[in-house]
Amino acid sequence: MQLNPRQLEAFRKVMATGSMTLAAELLKISQPAVSRLIRDLEATVSVRLFRREGNRLIPGAEARRLFQEVERFYRGLESVERVALDLKSARIGTLRIASISALGLDFISEGIRQFSDTHPNVLISLDVCPSQDVLELIGANQVDIGYIGFISAEYPGADIYPHPDVAAVCVLPRDHPLARKRAVHITDLQGQALISLGADSPLRMRVEMALEGAGVTLNRTIETTYAHSACSMVAAGLGITIADPFTAANLRDRRIACRPIVPAIAYTFSMVLPAHQPRSKVVEDFIRAMNDLFRSELSNYRVDDRNGPGTPPGLRPSRRHG
Repeated sequence: MQLNPRQLEAFRKVMATGSMTLAAELLKISQPAVSRLIRDLEATVSVRLFRREGNRLIPGAEARRLFQEVERFYRGLESVERVALDLKSARIGTLRIASISALGLDFISEGIRQFSDTHPNVLISLDVCPSQDVLELIGANQVDIGYIGFISAEYPGADIYPHPDVAAVCVLPRDHPLARKRAVHITDLQGQALISLGADSPLRMRVEMALEGAGVTLNRTIETTYAHSACSMVAAGLGITIADPFTAANLRDRRIACRPIVPAIAYTFSMVLPAHQPRSKVVEDFIRAMNDLFRSELSNYRVDDRNGPGTPPGLRPSRRHG
C-alpha cells in the first residue's frame, strides 16, 4: 500500500473543516476533485472513512484514528520546515536575547532599534523574564545574550560579566514638594507614601537597608512587581517610588519627575553569555551597541567611577562556570 500525499492533504482539510466544500476552497481545487481524492484514499485503505447525514459529513472511528496519525505526520513536516528556516536565517544572522524587565521593556528595545539600523537583515527575538529564567535560558544555550539583575550565586553554563553599578533614582509626582530639590536625601523620605517593589527585589532590599540605616519610616501603601508599574502609579498620584535608572531614563510621562538619591543606592546588573560557546559577529556587534548605549544614557548614574566615566565593562567574566 502506498498512500498519496495529495489524498492525505485532502483528508486532513476535510477532517479539519468538516466540509468538502471548505476543504476545496482551502486547497484551491473543485469540490468534486476533493470527493475523488477521498474516494481514492478510501479505496487505498479499503475502509469507508465518512458517512453523510443530510448535509453533514460524519467521520467514522477509522477516520479519527487515521487523522491522528496524519496530524502527527504534518506536524513533523512543519518542524522540518522550521529547522530549514532556521538554517536559512543563520546565513542572514540571528540574535536571541533574554533580559530582566528593568532593561528589557524599554532600554534594550532602544538598543535593538539602533542595532537594527546597521543590521537590517538580522532576525532578533527578545524574551523578558526574571533573572533566574534568563540564566536558565543561557545555561541551556537557548539565547545568545542575557541581562540579569543582582545575583549572589554561581550558575552552571553561564559566563557573567558585571557592569559597573548605577544609582537608583527617586520618582515622584512633578508637583510634589521634593521635586523642587535637585537631589532627594534619604531623610527627606520620612513619612512619605512609598510604592515598593516586590519583596524579592534586590533593589527593594537595598532601599530598605538605606532607610533603616537613616532611621526613616515610610507610609507603605502599595507593592508591585515592576518598576514601570510603580512609576505609572506615581504618575497617578499614589505616592513616590525608588526605581532603577533604566526605567527612569525611558520615562516619557510629564506628570512625574526623577531626582538622584543621596547617599546613592546602587543598582547592580550583569551581562551573561553561554559558557564554552563561540560568539558570533552578530553577538559581538550587539554587545558593542549596548555598551555604547549604556555609556551615553547612564554616564550620570554611575555609583563607582573607579573605571572612568562611561567606560564599558571588559569582556572578561568575573565568574565562569561550565
